[in-house]
Amino acid sequence: MRRRQRWVTSPEQPDLVQQLSQRHQVPELIARILLNRGLARSQEVASFLDPALGQLLPPADMRDLPEAADCLARALARRDPVAVYGDYDVDGLTATALLRHFLESLGARVVSYIPNRLTQGYGLHPGAVTELAKKAKVLVTVDCGISNAAEVALARKLGMAVIVTDHHEPPEELPPALAVVNPKRRDCGYAFKELAGVGVALNLALGLRACLRDQGWFVNRPEPDIRDYLDLVALGTAADVAPLTGVNRILVSRGLQVLGDNRRLGIQALREVAGLPTGMMSLRDVVFRLAPRLNAAGRLGHSRAALELLLTEDRDRARRLAQELNRLNQERQALGEAILKAAVAQVQVEGLQDRPALVLAGEDWHPGIIGIVAAKLVELYHRPVALLSRVDGLGRGSARSVEAFDLYAGLTACTEHLVQYGGHPAAAGFTLDLADLAAFREAFEAVALARLGREPQPPALTVDAEITLPQLDGNFFFHLNRLRPFGQGNPPPVLACLQARIIDSWVVGNNHLKLKLAQEGRVMTAIAFDQASLHPLRGSYDVAFNPRLNLYQNCNHPELLVLDLGSAEV
Repeated sequence: MRRRQRWVTSPEQPDLVQQLSQRHQVPELIARILLNRGLARSQEVASFLDPALGQLLPPADMRDLPEAADCLARALARRDPVAVYGDYDVDGLTATALLRHFLESLGARVVSYIPNRLTQGYGLHPGAVTELAKKAKVLVTVDCGISNAAEVALARKLGMAVIVTDHHEPPEELPPALAVVNPKRRDCGYAFKELAGVGVALNLALGLRACLRDQGWFVNRPEPDIRDYLDLVALGTAADVAPLTGVNRILVSRGLQVLGDNRRLGIQALREVAGLPTGMMSLRDVVFRLAPRLNAAGRLGHSRAALELLLTEDRDRARRLAQELNRLNQERQALGEAILKAAVAQVQVEGLQDRPALVLAGEDWHPGIIGIVAAKLVELYHRPVALLSRVDGLGRGSARSVEAFDLYAGLTACTEHLVQYGGHPAAAGFTLDLADLAAFREAFEAVALARLGREPQPPALTVDAEITLPQLDGNFFFHLNRLRPFGQGNPPPVLACLQARIIDSWVVGNNHLKLKLAQEGRVMTAIAFDQASLHPLRGSYDVAFNPRLNLYQNCNHPELLVLDLGSAEV
């Protein structure tokens, strides 16, 4: 049995490793992992190992944020109602809940609005803007709005002051709002550019609090504690797969602690239906257990129930909403499996396996599910994937990409075939006229071919270090825990153990393989997901894995998550 992936081991840098290890009192293996993540300077390493809220950047550095805060402060003083308009994904939902909670804690009159994904689509909808103008004097967008110049102009015409907060790539011409708060603006001085939408909303709340503090607002009123909102920030940032570096690392690491405190009734109820125990929560739990359930309502139609869950202060109502979201998530999973099966069949029947990119379309593909399926197809075929659902003469698409291909730039190169598009380098949504589908496919494939070559390669497995099992002692795992949370921008360490002996194997769950590895007198347990077909497995192998602490019966047990293994024989 050969390795399935190409292992690329990071350079050793022994002198730098020793210096960093001694300076920060960490094992040399931990020092090497830190260096592999570009962390060498003392202040950077210290901040990474101990992320603190005091290290956050000043919100006022963000372009237009002082103007936005001043506008909201005037609305508070005049008792003008404020509308918060958010996106239907977890990032948008948490940003909407955060800003509504925060403004209401200050005594503001607030209405919140989430569009219907299927009938209104992403971003500001003109009909919704018209209705909100009857209820509010100020409109604040969260996680959307940067590409809605016409709708912002409509809101202004209807008498609303408009504040756009967003984190998506800005167009050349910004919407005509009173304030456009987006760290990705070219003229924005905020040093960290990779905030999620909920992170931008948090900065608006911080800026408003500072503005009100200067005005003496809190002399006879309680001042909101931003830590009370960090659970929402962690949830939205993690679900949006934002890089867990810089400001995001601080917000998510502290937010996970707040999530563990179970302060919010809706999240408590969601943990119960997801089968998560009380106490500290891992990022993996957030991304794979909580976020899909919150997303399910929006993917199948309307996110109203998910937003209400985050806002409710009624325990029984929270439990009923959580159960409904759990049911919708099960429905979403079934739909996703059916679309994946149909998409794979389309690739095989039409002989598309060798195309530089995959552009697939189906009549009955739920537009709220195709993004998840596109991500799975990227894993299968190692190339950019765009899936479209045919609806009333239009193709509503969702695309996902490989690391080497900037999806947003790729769609930008195909704009002549698109009605609209938006997103990130790794994920995007778009709409096209079905009459342009063939032309779009040809153009998108050409862009992918130019940037990736005819045969996109499966990703290499970057190995932080080759080690022996005795190196993975209690001191290593203690300091490994300080590197969490792992995710985009801060991946879990990948270690390789050469010629480890597999002395036992057994099947667990439906299709997973447990292993006992032995080397130099040290025996450790490993798990290989979806590899039960390899049982029974014995002998000497090279094994690449993520080391981790697995929480079982309220105790952390060292465990190795197998990523690849192959015969140690040359």
